[in-house]
Amino acid sequence: MKTIGIAVALGTMVVLFSGGSSAATTATLTVSVTVRNSCAVSSGGGTLAFGVYDPVGANTAVSLTQSSGFQIQCSNGTAAAIALSQGSNPSAASTDAAPIRNLTNGNAKLNYQLYSSAAQSKVWDNVHSVSQTGSGMPQTVTIYGVISPGQNVPPGTYTDTVTITVSY
Repeated sequence: MKTIGIAVALGTMVVLFSGGSSAATTATLTVSVTVRNSCAVSSGGGTLAFGVYDPVGANTAVSLTQSSGFQIQCSNGTAAAIALSQGSNPSAASTDAAPIRNLTNGNAKLNYQLYSSAAQSKVWDNVHSVSQTGSGMPQTVTIYGVISPGQNVPPGTYTDTVTITVSY
């Protein structure tokens, strides 16, 4: 009889520890990130080099025009507004909405203007910006410059610095 009792006890233990029943539970994990609107202007902005202005020859009656570009990069779908300052050497009557820009060489000034289109229909200023929608990739923005004809200035190298502001 002892043998049967031990066998029954062992059989019961096998059933209890054989994993005949199991339990499971599930849950979800929420994953998120916030993507910011962001924009950047390429390092250094850009350069607009007019070349040579000839006040007594070619540019006596004809403007000197030139175009160049700078790059901005905004996150995909970001609306950006690009404005240009009056420059470092504005005339006394210059305003953000109606800039009167000057290239200078010491005290000598050479008046010029910047536009957002080749048609030169509206001066690119610091109030009425140019719109751009970001694609996530670098985008070239073209700027058009004009030096009016007939400016009687001494020879030399004339420069100005204009600040590019990108608001988004």
